[in-house]
This record gives sequence, structure tokens and C-alpha cells, in this order.
Amino acid sequence: MHIPAAFFWLLSALAALQLFHAARALPRALRAGPGARTGPWLAFTDHVLSVPLTVGLALGNLTVAFYGTLLLGPVLAWSLIRGIRSAGAPKAAQQPGTP
Repeated sequence: MHIPAAFFWLLSALAALQLFHAARALPRALRAGPGARTGPWLAFTDHVLSVPLTVGLALGNLTVAFYGTLLLGPVLAWSLIRGIRSAGAPKAAQQPGTP
């Protein structure tokens, strides 16, 4: 498959940006406490697994893009499930006099 040069460079820049965000998300994931580990690790994994998908698309290699999607799919699905569950969960009632 032929990818125009403009899209190649755009997708390459996007892959570099994903690597940058993964590098920024790793310290937060490593510092996360026992009760809040899943969110930061999902964010880090999302950024890391987006790189092969983007590079595969940039190079026109649909096999790499397909397998990148297979790896990224469960991470995005779990993030979506967590978001839906947290949005639907009732917020704890704040008692008067507590900050």
C-alpha cells in the first residue's frame, strides 16, 4: 500500500509524540499507590501500544497495524469500562465540616 509522503511524516511525528507521552506517563505509573495503580498503567500502556500501530500505518504495513490494534484493543476496552463504571458510580456524600 502506498502512503503519501505528507501522511508518512504526520504519522511519524504522531508516533514520536506517543513515545514522548509514554515517557512522561511512566514515572506516574511507577509512583502510583496500591489503590490507584490501574489508571496510570493503562495510560502508559495506551501510549506505548499506540506506537506500533502508528508506525505500521505510516509504513503502509497493514499486518503490523492489525497486530498493533489487537494489542491495543483490550487496553482501550478496559479504559472504557473503567470510565463507564466510574461515571455511573454514586459519589460519596460529603459530610458537613470535612474538607
